Amino acid sequence: MKKSRKNSSATQIMPGAVREDDSSLKHNRTSGSNGYLLFRFARKPVIAVPDSSQKVKLAGLKCYRGITIRRASFAWMTRLLTRLRVDRLLTQPVDSSLSSLLPFNFQDWLDTLRQTMGAPSAEAVIVWPPQADRGRIYIHLLDANARPLAFVKLALDALNDEFLRSEAQAIEKLKALQLTSFHIPSLMEIGKWNGHYYCVFEPIATDAKPVQSSWSSFPRECVKEYAGQVRIIGLQQLTELNWWKNFWEVTPPESAFAQDVRRAQGHPIRVCRAHGDLGTMNMIRVDDQILIFDWEECCDDAPILTDELMFFLVLNQREFLAKPVVGLRELNQRYLSGASAQRRCDVIMALTFIRASDKLVATKILYNWESLNNRS
Repeated sequence: MKKSRKNSSATQIMPGAVREDDSSLKHNRTSGSNGYLLFRFARKPVIAVPDSSQKVKLAGLKCYRGITIRRASFAWMTRLLTRLRVDRLLTQPVDSSLSSLLPFNFQDWLDTLRQTMGAPSAEAVIVWPPQADRGRIYIHLLDANARPLAFVKLALDALNDEFLRSEAQAIEKLKALQLTSFHIPSLMEIGKWNGHYYCVFEPIATDAKPVQSSWSSFPRECVKEYAGQVRIIGLQQLTELNWWKNFWEVTPPESAFAQDVRRAQGHPIRVCRAHGDLGTMNMIRVDDQILIFDWEECCDDAPILTDELMFFLVLNQREFLAKPVVGLRELNQRYLSGASAQRRCDVIMALTFIRASDKLVATKILYNWESLNNRS
Protein backbone atom coordinates (compact mmCIF):
# COMPACT_ATOMS: atom_id res chain seq x y z
CA MET A 1 0.00 0.00 0.00
CA LYS A 2 1.06 3.44 0.74
CA LYS A 3 3.28 6.16 2.11
CA SER A 4 5.46 9.21 2.54
CA ARG A 5 4.81 12.49 4.31
CA LYS A 6 2.52 15.34 3.25
CA ASN A 7 1.29 16.50 -0.14
CA SER A 8 -0.03 20.03 0.07
CA SER A 9 -1.47 20.04 -3.45
CA ALA A 10 -4.11 17.43 -2.67
CA THR A 11 -7.62 18.34 -1.64
CA GLN A 12 -8.28 17.02 1.87
CA ILE A 13 -11.67 15.35 2.16
CA MET A 14 -12.55 13.62 5.39
CA PRO A 15 -14.37 10.26 5.45
CA GLY A 16 -17.46 11.99 6.77
CA ALA A 17 -17.60 14.08 3.58
CA VAL A 18 -17.42 11.65 0.68
CA ARG A 19 -16.83 13.24 -2.71
CA GLU A 20 -19.68 12.20 -4.96
CA ASP A 21 -18.77 12.21 -8.67
CA ASP A 22 -21.29 11.62 -11.44
CA SER A 23 -19.59 9.05 -13.66
CA SER A 24 -22.27 9.52 -16.30
CA LEU A 25 -20.95 12.99 -17.13
CA LYS A 26 -18.24 13.78 -19.67
CA HIS A 27 -15.15 15.42 -18.20
CA ASN A 28 -12.68 17.75 -19.77
CA ARG A 29 -9.45 15.99 -20.67
CA THR A 30 -6.71 17.43 -18.45
CA SER A 31 -3.90 15.62 -20.23
CA GLY A 32 -3.43 13.83 -23.47
CA SER A 33 -3.36 10.03 -23.28
CA ASN A 34 -1.89 7.45 -25.59
CA GLY A 35 -3.57 4.63 -23.71
CA TYR A 36 -1.85 1.89 -21.75
CA LEU A 37 0.33 -1.15 -22.21
CA LEU A 38 -1.22 -4.11 -20.42
CA PHE A 39 0.89 -6.91 -18.97
CA ARG A 40 -0.86 -10.22 -18.29
CA PHE A 41 0.21 -13.19 -16.18
CA ALA A 42 -1.49 -16.56 -16.79
CA ARG A 43 -3.88 -14.64 -19.10
CA LYS A 44 -5.04 -12.40 -16.24
CA PRO A 45 -4.41 -8.63 -16.20
CA VAL A 46 -1.61 -7.70 -13.82
CA ILE A 47 -0.49 -4.15 -14.51
CA ALA A 48 -1.22 -1.44 -17.06
CA VAL A 49 1.37 1.31 -17.50
CA PRO A 50 0.99 4.49 -19.56
CA ASP A 51 2.07 4.06 -23.17
CA SER A 52 4.43 6.94 -22.60
CA SER A 53 8.12 7.61 -22.10
CA GLN A 54 10.64 5.00 -21.02
CA LYS A 55 11.01 6.81 -17.70
CA VAL A 56 7.29 6.68 -16.94
CA LYS A 57 6.94 3.03 -17.93
CA LEU A 58 9.85 1.94 -15.75
CA ALA A 59 8.60 4.00 -12.81
CA GLY A 60 5.18 2.42 -13.26
CA LEU A 61 6.54 -1.12 -13.35
CA LYS A 62 8.34 -0.54 -10.05
CA CYS A 63 4.87 -0.24 -8.49
CA TYR A 64 4.32 -3.96 -8.99
CA ARG A 65 6.01 -6.47 -6.71
CA GLY A 66 5.02 -10.08 -7.14
CA ILE A 67 3.99 -11.82 -3.92
CA THR A 68 5.10 -15.25 -5.15
CA ILE A 69 8.38 -16.37 -6.69
CA ARG A 70 6.73 -16.76 -10.10
CA ARG A 71 5.12 -13.34 -9.97
CA ALA A 72 8.30 -11.70 -8.67
CA SER A 73 10.14 -13.24 -11.61
CA PHE A 74 7.44 -11.91 -13.92
CA ALA A 75 7.85 -8.41 -12.45
CA TRP A 76 11.62 -8.59 -13.02
CA MET A 77 11.07 -9.70 -16.63
CA THR A 78 8.67 -6.82 -17.37
CA ARG A 79 11.26 -4.31 -16.24
CA LEU A 80 14.05 -6.02 -18.17
CA LEU A 81 12.07 -6.10 -21.44
CA THR A 82 11.12 -2.45 -20.96
CA ARG A 83 14.74 -1.43 -20.45
CA LEU A 84 15.63 -3.33 -23.62
CA ARG A 85 12.74 -1.51 -25.36
CA VAL A 86 11.10 -4.76 -26.43
CA ASP A 87 8.26 -4.63 -23.87
CA ARG A 88 5.65 -4.67 -26.65
CA LEU A 89 6.47 -8.35 -27.13
CA LEU A 90 4.75 -8.99 -23.81
CA THR A 91 2.08 -6.31 -23.74
CA GLN A 92 -1.32 -5.57 -25.20
CA PRO A 93 -2.19 -1.95 -26.11
CA VAL A 94 -5.48 -0.81 -24.54
CA ASP A 95 -7.27 2.52 -24.85
CA SER A 96 -7.31 5.03 -22.03
CA SER A 97 -10.89 4.24 -21.01
CA LEU A 98 -9.90 0.63 -20.12
CA SER A 99 -13.45 -0.22 -21.13
CA SER A 100 -12.49 -3.81 -21.98
CA LEU A 101 -11.18 -4.34 -18.45
CA LEU A 102 -13.29 -2.20 -16.11
CA PRO A 103 -17.04 -1.52 -15.71
CA PHE A 104 -16.59 2.25 -16.05
CA ASN A 105 -14.67 4.81 -18.07
CA PHE A 106 -11.31 4.97 -16.33
CA GLN A 107 -10.18 8.07 -18.22
CA ASP A 108 -13.16 10.06 -16.91
CA TRP A 109 -12.39 9.00 -13.35
CA LEU A 110 -8.71 9.87 -13.76
CA ASP A 111 -9.45 13.29 -15.22
CA THR A 112 -11.73 14.07 -12.28
CA LEU A 113 -9.07 13.03 -9.77
CA ARG A 114 -6.44 15.08 -11.61
CA GLN A 115 -8.64 18.15 -11.22
CA THR A 116 -9.30 17.40 -7.56
CA MET A 117 -5.61 17.02 -6.78
CA GLY A 118 -4.47 19.94 -8.92
CA ALA A 119 -2.23 17.60 -10.88
CA PRO A 120 -3.29 17.78 -14.55
CA SER A 121 -0.22 15.86 -15.75
CA ALA A 122 -0.55 12.94 -13.32
CA GLU A 123 -0.12 9.51 -14.90
CA ALA A 124 -1.88 6.39 -13.64
CA VAL A 125 -0.51 2.89 -13.19
CA ILE A 126 -3.23 0.29 -12.67
CA VAL A 127 -2.56 -2.93 -10.75
CA TRP A 128 -4.94 -5.86 -10.46
CA PRO A 129 -4.89 -8.14 -7.38
CA PRO A 130 -3.79 -11.76 -7.97
CA GLN A 131 -7.28 -13.00 -7.09
CA ALA A 132 -9.55 -12.57 -10.11
CA ASP A 133 -12.61 -12.07 -7.88
CA ARG A 134 -10.99 -9.57 -5.48
CA GLY A 135 -13.46 -6.86 -6.45
CA ARG A 136 -11.03 -3.95 -6.58
CA ILE A 137 -8.08 -2.40 -8.38
CA TYR A 138 -5.10 -0.37 -7.17
CA ILE A 139 -3.88 2.80 -8.86
CA HIS A 140 -0.48 4.41 -8.40
CA LEU A 141 -0.40 8.05 -9.50
CA LEU A 142 2.88 9.50 -10.75
CA ASP A 143 3.66 13.19 -11.12
CA ALA A 144 5.12 14.88 -14.19
CA ASN A 145 8.59 13.66 -13.20
CA ALA A 146 7.40 10.07 -12.76
CA ARG A 147 7.64 10.31 -8.97
CA PRO A 148 4.97 8.78 -6.67
CA LEU A 149 2.09 11.18 -6.11
CA ALA A 150 -0.67 9.07 -4.55
CA PHE A 151 -1.91 5.53 -4.04
CA VAL A 152 -5.56 4.67 -4.64
CA LYS A 153 -7.76 1.73 -3.69
CA LEU A 154 -10.87 1.58 -5.87
CA ALA A 155 -13.76 -0.77 -5.07
CA LEU A 156 -15.68 -2.60 -7.77
CA ASP A 157 -18.34 -4.22 -5.56
CA ALA A 158 -20.32 -3.71 -2.35
CA LEU A 159 -18.03 -5.86 -0.20
CA ASN A 160 -15.01 -3.73 -1.05
CA ASP A 161 -17.07 -0.59 -0.49
CA GLU A 162 -17.50 -1.80 3.07
CA PHE A 163 -13.77 -2.50 3.47
CA LEU A 164 -12.76 0.94 2.19
CA ARG A 165 -15.29 2.77 4.38
CA SER A 166 -14.03 0.76 7.36
CA GLU A 167 -10.42 1.66 6.64
CA ALA A 168 -11.22 5.36 6.27
CA GLN A 169 -13.05 5.37 9.61
CA ALA A 170 -10.25 3.44 11.31
CA ILE A 171 -7.59 5.87 10.08
CA GLU A 172 -9.57 8.85 11.36
CA LYS A 173 -9.90 7.24 14.80
CA LEU A 174 -6.21 6.37 14.89
CA LYS A 175 -5.20 9.86 13.80
CA ALA A 176 -7.11 11.29 16.76
CA LEU A 177 -4.93 9.23 19.12
CA GLN A 178 -1.80 11.20 18.14
CA LEU A 179 0.24 8.01 17.90
CA THR A 180 3.89 8.07 18.92
CA SER A 181 5.22 4.51 18.47
CA PHE A 182 4.35 4.15 14.77
CA HIS A 183 2.87 5.90 11.74
CA ILE A 184 -0.31 5.28 9.76
CA PRO A 185 -1.13 6.19 6.14
CA SER A 186 -2.46 9.69 5.49
CA LEU A 187 -5.85 9.59 3.82
CA MET A 188 -5.99 12.37 1.25
CA GLU A 189 -9.49 11.79 -0.05
CA ILE A 190 -12.39 9.37 -0.09
CA GLY A 191 -14.77 9.53 -3.02
CA LYS A 192 -17.41 7.63 -4.92
CA TRP A 193 -17.45 6.77 -8.62
CA ASN A 194 -19.73 4.55 -10.65
CA GLY A 195 -21.56 3.75 -7.40
CA HIS A 196 -18.44 2.52 -5.58
CA TYR A 197 -15.90 3.99 -3.19
CA TYR A 198 -12.25 4.85 -3.66
CA CYS A 199 -9.65 6.00 -1.12
CA VAL A 200 -6.65 8.14 -2.02
CA PHE A 201 -3.59 7.81 0.19
CA GLU A 202 -0.21 9.46 0.16
CA PRO A 203 2.32 7.14 -1.49
CA ILE A 204 4.93 4.99 0.17
CA ALA A 205 8.16 6.88 0.76
CA THR A 206 10.72 5.94 -1.86
CA ASP A 207 13.26 5.14 0.86
CA ALA A 208 10.88 2.81 2.75
CA LYS A 209 12.34 -0.53 3.77
CA PRO A 210 10.57 -3.87 4.28
CA VAL A 211 10.19 -5.24 7.79
CA GLN A 212 12.01 -8.48 8.48
CA SER A 213 9.71 -11.49 8.46
CA SER A 214 10.46 -12.83 11.93
CA TRP A 215 8.84 -12.96 15.35
CA SER A 216 11.22 -10.23 16.54
CA SER A 217 9.34 -7.85 14.22
CA PHE A 218 6.06 -8.21 16.11
CA PRO A 219 5.27 -4.56 16.98
CA ARG A 220 4.16 -5.15 20.57
CA GLU A 221 4.39 -1.52 21.69
CA CYS A 222 2.49 -0.36 18.60
CA VAL A 223 -0.26 -2.91 19.21
CA LYS A 224 -0.51 -1.82 22.83
CA GLU A 225 -0.82 1.83 21.81
CA TYR A 226 -3.60 1.44 19.23
CA ALA A 227 -5.44 -1.26 21.18
CA GLY A 228 -6.47 1.20 23.85
CA GLN A 229 -8.24 0.14 27.01
CA VAL A 230 -9.13 -3.53 27.39
CA ARG A 231 -12.83 -4.02 28.06
CA ILE A 232 -14.90 -6.99 29.22
CA ILE A 233 -18.13 -7.58 27.32
CA GLY A 234 -21.06 -9.78 28.23
CA LEU A 235 -22.61 -12.56 26.21
CA GLN A 236 -25.37 -10.28 24.92
CA GLN A 237 -22.82 -7.79 23.55
CA LEU A 238 -20.78 -10.64 22.09
CA THR A 239 -23.71 -12.04 20.12
CA GLU A 240 -24.32 -8.62 18.53
CA LEU A 241 -20.80 -8.33 17.07
CA ASN A 242 -20.42 -8.92 13.33
CA TRP A 243 -17.35 -11.16 13.65
CA TRP A 244 -19.21 -13.39 16.09
CA LYS A 245 -22.15 -13.72 13.71
CA ASN A 246 -19.82 -14.38 10.77
CA PHE A 247 -18.02 -17.12 12.68
CA TRP A 248 -21.20 -19.12 13.23
CA GLU A 249 -22.15 -18.66 9.58
CA VAL A 250 -18.98 -20.46 8.46
CA THR A 251 -18.48 -22.92 11.31
CA PRO A 252 -20.34 -26.24 11.81
CA PRO A 253 -21.88 -25.97 15.30
CA GLU A 254 -20.94 -29.58 16.10
CA SER A 255 -17.24 -29.14 15.24
CA ALA A 256 -14.59 -29.65 17.93
CA PHE A 257 -13.51 -26.00 17.80
CA ALA A 258 -17.11 -24.77 18.05
CA GLN A 259 -17.50 -26.78 21.23
CA ASP A 260 -14.43 -25.12 22.72
CA VAL A 261 -15.78 -21.71 21.71
CA ARG A 262 -18.98 -22.40 23.63
CA ARG A 263 -16.93 -23.39 26.68
CA ALA A 264 -14.91 -20.18 26.40
CA GLN A 265 -18.10 -18.13 26.59
CA GLY A 266 -18.25 -18.94 30.29
CA HIS A 267 -15.21 -16.75 30.96
CA PRO A 268 -14.80 -12.97 30.70
CA ILE A 269 -14.55 -11.92 27.03
CA ARG A 270 -11.77 -9.33 26.84
CA VAL A 271 -11.76 -7.06 23.79
CA CYS A 272 -9.93 -4.01 22.43
CA ARG A 273 -9.08 -2.43 19.08
CA ALA A 274 -7.24 -4.74 16.65
CA HIS A 275 -5.74 -4.22 13.20
CA GLY A 276 -7.34 -7.50 12.14
CA ASP A 277 -4.78 -8.55 9.52
CA LEU A 278 -1.45 -7.78 11.14
CA GLY A 279 1.68 -9.15 9.49
CA THR A 280 4.94 -7.92 8.06
CA MET A 281 3.21 -7.66 4.66
CA ASN A 282 1.29 -4.70 6.13
CA MET A 283 4.29 -3.00 7.71
CA ILE A 284 7.21 -0.98 6.37
CA ARG A 285 9.99 1.01 7.99
CA VAL A 286 10.23 4.72 7.19
CA ASP A 287 12.84 6.95 8.84
CA ASP A 288 13.55 4.29 11.47
CA GLN A 289 9.90 4.12 12.47
CA ILE A 290 7.27 1.54 11.63
CA LEU A 291 4.36 2.42 9.37
CA ILE A 292 1.40 0.04 9.66
CA PHE A 293 -1.14 0.08 6.84
CA ASP A 294 -4.16 -1.78 5.42
CA TRP A 295 -6.61 -1.08 8.25
CA GLU A 296 -9.61 -2.44 6.34
CA GLU A 297 -10.27 -5.20 8.90
CA CYS A 298 -9.72 -3.02 11.95
CA CYS A 299 -12.21 -3.73 14.72
CA ASP A 300 -12.82 -1.86 17.96
CA ASP A 301 -14.26 -4.96 19.67
CA ALA A 302 -11.78 -7.71 18.80
CA PRO A 303 -10.43 -10.29 21.26
CA ILE A 304 -7.27 -8.99 22.91
CA LEU A 305 -4.92 -11.57 21.35
CA THR A 306 -6.25 -11.15 17.80
CA ASP A 307 -3.26 -9.31 16.33
CA GLU A 308 -0.65 -11.41 18.10
CA LEU A 309 -2.27 -14.65 16.90
CA MET A 310 -2.71 -13.24 13.39
CA PHE A 311 0.94 -12.22 13.25
CA PHE A 312 1.98 -15.71 14.38
CA LEU A 313 -0.18 -17.42 11.76
CA VAL A 314 0.93 -15.13 8.92
CA LEU A 315 4.58 -15.56 9.88
CA ASN A 316 4.25 -19.34 9.57
CA GLN A 317 1.58 -19.39 6.88
CA ARG A 318 3.47 -21.30 4.20
CA GLU A 319 4.42 -24.13 6.57
CA PHE A 320 1.02 -24.27 8.27
CA LEU A 321 -0.90 -24.37 4.99
CA ALA A 322 1.22 -27.30 3.84
CA LYS A 323 1.08 -29.07 7.21
CA PRO A 324 -1.87 -27.73 9.26
CA VAL A 325 -1.43 -30.39 11.95
CA VAL A 326 2.10 -29.08 12.53
CA GLY A 327 0.69 -25.57 12.74
CA LEU A 328 -1.89 -26.68 15.29
CA ARG A 329 0.81 -28.38 17.35
CA GLU A 330 3.00 -25.27 17.38
CA LEU A 331 0.05 -23.04 18.24
CA ASN A 332 -0.85 -25.36 21.10
CA GLN A 333 2.70 -25.38 22.46
CA ARG A 334 3.03 -21.62 22.24
CA TYR A 335 -0.37 -20.48 23.47
CA LEU A 336 -2.44 -23.26 25.05
CA SER A 337 -0.20 -25.78 26.78
CA GLY A 338 -0.33 -25.03 30.50
CA ALA A 339 -2.43 -21.90 29.94
CA SER A 340 -4.89 -20.64 32.54
CA ALA A 341 -8.61 -20.83 31.80
CA GLN A 342 -8.68 -17.09 31.02
CA ARG A 343 -5.65 -17.30 28.74
CA ARG A 344 -7.23 -20.20 26.89
CA CYS A 345 -10.42 -18.18 26.49
CA ASP A 346 -8.45 -15.24 25.04
CA VAL A 347 -6.74 -17.54 22.53
CA ILE A 348 -9.96 -19.31 21.51
CA MET A 349 -11.76 -16.00 20.98
CA ALA A 350 -8.87 -14.59 18.92
CA LEU A 351 -8.95 -17.67 16.69
CA THR A 352 -12.71 -17.25 16.41
CA PHE A 353 -12.24 -13.69 15.12
CA ILE A 354 -9.57 -14.78 12.64
CA ARG A 355 -11.70 -17.67 11.38
CA ALA A 356 -14.64 -15.30 10.91
CA SER A 357 -12.52 -13.18 8.56
CA ASP A 358 -12.03 -16.25 6.34
CA LYS A 359 -8.25 -16.55 6.69
CA LEU A 360 -7.29 -19.82 4.99
CA VAL A 361 -4.48 -20.67 7.38
CA ALA A 362 -6.86 -20.47 10.36
CA THR A 363 -9.49 -22.49 8.52
CA LYS A 364 -7.06 -25.34 7.85
CA ILE A 365 -5.70 -25.41 11.39
CA LEU A 366 -9.13 -25.34 13.02
CA TYR A 367 -10.33 -28.13 10.73
CA ASN A 368 -7.88 -30.34 12.60
CA TRP A 369 -8.82 -29.07 16.07
CA GLU A 370 -10.29 -32.40 17.13
CA SER A 371 -6.83 -34.00 16.98
CA LEU A 372 -5.69 -31.49 19.58
CA ASN A 373 -8.47 -32.52 21.95
CA ASN A 374 -7.68 -36.20 21.37
CA ARG A 375 -4.12 -35.64 22.56
CA SER A 376 -5.21 -33.69 25.62
